Amino acid sequence: MIPTSAERISTARSDEHDQAPASGGTRSTVLAVAALAACFIGVVILLYAAAAHVASGNSDGATVVLEGQSLSSGNLSLHGWSLSRDSFWSVDALFYLFAVLGQGVRSSQLDSVPAVIAALVVVVGAVLARGSRRGGAGIAAMVTVFTLLALPSRAMSMFLLQGPLHVGTALWALVAFAGLRSGRFGWGWIVAVVLLAAGLLGDLQIAVFGVAPAALAGLAAMARRRNWRSGLASLSAAAASVALAFVIREVADLVGTFGINPVNPTASPSQMLANLADIWRYGPALLGIDAGPYGATGVPAALRAVHVIGLVVIVAGVLVALGALLHGSVAGRPGRLTTDRDWHVDDLLLFAFLGDLGVFARLDEVGVDVFARYLTAAVIFGAVLGGRLVGRVGERLAQPVARRGALVAGISGVLAYGAALGLSFRLPSAGQTPRQLAAFLADHRLTKGLGDYWSASIVTVASNAEVVVRPVIDGPSGRVVRYERQSDASWYTGQRFQFILFNAALPLVSASVAAGTFGPPTTMYSFGDYRVLVFKHPISVSSIGTST
Repeated sequence: MIPTSAERISTARSDEHDQAPASGGTRSTVLAVAALAACFIGVVILLYAAAAHVASGNSDGATVVLEGQSLSSGNLSLHGWSLSRDSFWSVDALFYLFAVLGQGVRSSQLDSVPAVIAALVVVVGAVLARGSRRGGAGIAAMVTVFTLLALPSRAMSMFLLQGPLHVGTALWALVAFAGLRSGRFGWGWIVAVVLLAAGLLGDLQIAVFGVAPAALAGLAAMARRRNWRSGLASLSAAAASVALAFVIREVADLVGTFGINPVNPTASPSQMLANLADIWRYGPALLGIDAGPYGATGVPAALRAVHVIGLVVIVAGVLVALGALLHGSVAGRPGRLTTDRDWHVDDLLLFAFLGDLGVFARLDEVGVDVFARYLTAAVIFGAVLGGRLVGRVGERLAQPVARRGALVAGISGVLAYGAALGLSFRLPSAGQTPRQLAAFLADHRLTKGLGDYWSASIVTVASNAEVVVRPVIDGPSGRVVRYERQSDASWYTGQRFQFILFNAALPLVSASVAAGTFGPPTTMYSFGDYRVLVFKHPISVSSIGTST
């Protein structure tokens, strides 16, 4: 039967009506993605400016840039490298791989890549904080994470924006938690397994604040629900990631991959207790409340006092999540303070937060303030927990007056944090010594040399790889040898060098041992604390050195 004109018009209108919601939903999704992308770009620019001002870069960060260079040249397994257990092979080095592919080795990557990684942490953390919330409550949750992490204190910037200090590892954990948030199997589960395994292959810290939280959150889900199936996805993701990492490492060993040096010393039980007490000394500095042991902040006391709100939000977020976990596990239900979807993400973040505190307590073997870098991940996980709590509270604000008051308070907080970050830029920027030293060497046509670890790779990257310096150390035999902890054997095999560079204030290499190894130098240059010994003949060292 052929439809009449009226029926065709009616059917068309009906189809338009049916398609309108889908079209509107698509537009909303596109707009949300575009807004998120714009925010990400803005955060990258902001954090890049902070990194360039605060983080001067060092050979630890430069080594991972050079790992990216090696990966970009086809050495995907880093065969011939000798690295520590936190090699960052499958974490930060992947970001540098793409950066080097696009630009070659550039000194700017010491700031730009950490800024990109930190910006991704902010975006993923904000999305996790928002959860399923809509409207003002969801925005409040995201803005909280932005304020705490994208407007960092000077001390926090030193660790958040100077790669590779485990921020990329925290990012992998956050994305894995996002994949596990539903507590079900699916694509999210696969993503979580892959990223947790990648973390294990590149930085074992993820075992404590990524893999273990997934397993513990799975057990907590079983206790809350009194049903073993409820936590199976998270628990199995943790187990599968370990198995996958083991298989990949075995295959890499067969192909030929990097060697791993002995572990660094760890804290004694008494030092661990002292470290836990030090959290109350380092925490306020990281959150911008005071300067701590990190020097002047350039921020007036009134603005620093506003940062107490950040501490309160993080502590409250942790305590609420802990209370809900205990209540839910004992009572056999998710808990009164969280929705059915919320509690599992809260558990993952809570266990990650507590796990990172354990990392800090265990790895700070001497109680030195630079080890506060191990608290960076705890601040990240705590900020997301805090953001989730703010969103939860926002949902319960029914009175317009309360909502307007919360809006004013939120805007004031963001402005105060932004002003504090801006004022911190009044202080002198991070030193440019590696770039200046690289320029000095290039001016003297010294483009290929050896140097102590802290002077070598950073000069190589600071010069855009135009001046190449490979790390060495005074060996136990009284001769200069390859420094094996963070280097590639191909850097030394069949290579000839013009000079040896060392920092006289850090006696990893000495002039007397250098002269005893290569003969007396013909020329010695001084550049601040640095000494450059030039020899009349090419010098070399064996690719088999020492891991001292």
